[in-house]
Amino acid sequence: MWLMDFIKALLPKFIQYFFVGLFCAIVNWCMFYVFNYKLHIAYLPAAIAAFFISATVNFFLCRIVFKSKEGRKKITEYVMVVLVGAIGLSIDLGIMTLCIEFFEFPNMLAKITGTGVAFIFNYISKQFYIFSPK
Repeated sequence: MWLMDFIKALLPKFIQYFFVGLFCAIVNWCMFYVFNYKLHIAYLPAAIAAFFISATVNFFLCRIVFKSKEGRKKITEYVMVVLVGAIGLSIDLGIMTLCIEFFEFPNMLAKITGTGVAFIFNYISKQFYIFSPK
């Protein structure tokens, strides 16, 4: 029964984060598309540039969804979000590279796949580490 209570307690925040994450993923994908397909920047630098833009958007939206720890400065939270995001970016880039180089996915499909896997890591990190009020 404790598991159901735990899930019920987390579900509203997960749903909110899902929509924040979806919005930021769309920002990430759009920026990747512009950098890679329109500006002809190689997929890895394009993904990194798109990440920093979407990570900044994500930081501001997460401050609305999640409660900050008392006494923590905004800059500290921003750095933490970017660091966790950088790990998520590593996951994203690893999945992208695997999908492009070994499975010959189109770049955009590989980007979407990598983002989906990184989303799970990012949510867990933000929910339980960065913005956990305790």
